[in-house]
Amino acid sequence: MPKLIEVEIRLRLKNPSLTKNRLKKLGTEIIGSYQIIDYWFCPKAVKNHQQALIDNTGFALRIRDLKNLSNGKKTVQLECKTLVDGKDHCLCHEHEILLNDTKMMRHILNDIGLKEFLKVDKFRTVYRYKNIKLCFDKIKKLGNGLEIEILTKDNLAEAKKKIIDLAIKLGVEQKDILEKSLTYLAMEKLSRF
Repeated sequence: MPKLIEVEIRLRLKNPSLTKNRLKKLGTEIIGSYQIIDYWFCPKAVKNHQQALIDNTGFALRIRDLKNLSNGKKTVQLECKTLVDGKDHCLCHEHEILLNDTKMMRHILNDIGLKEFLKVDKFRTVYRYKNIKLCFDKIKKLGNGLEIEILTKDNLAEAKKKIIDLAIKLGVEQKDILEKSLTYLAMEKLSRF
């Protein structure tokens, strides 16, 4: 069975309320609202955020503590991303597994040669439009952003066109589309080595 590939674009948002209002007019549904704390890991030998990039390590690994704000339910996941083609940050293989204990997993990762270099604390509201997922993020100490994504095993170019077309409908300008991610911007500003 072919792997699903995450096709996404990431944006900085100056006015998330305006974008959300446009999205609601398209007939979207809210999936949920969450508080998320991500703990990012890289090899212990890494000395700066440039060396910690997926381009250099071959992976992006995080533990995600997620609290559903509507029902208070908490989940913890270990998530790993790898670039599909080794270059394009919009095309990733993404794998996740549920965990029971954030603290224990942090110890395990440390013991196998990884270190935590970044903590990202954010509030996220998730919408669904047809088969497209939209994640509005408010990241502490960084600002607002939006991820628009599709999981597919089909035509990647067609999937990317769908999400860019939706972004244009929402009034997004080309200059607001990030080459990498909001996490990359957080790495530049918030990482610790």
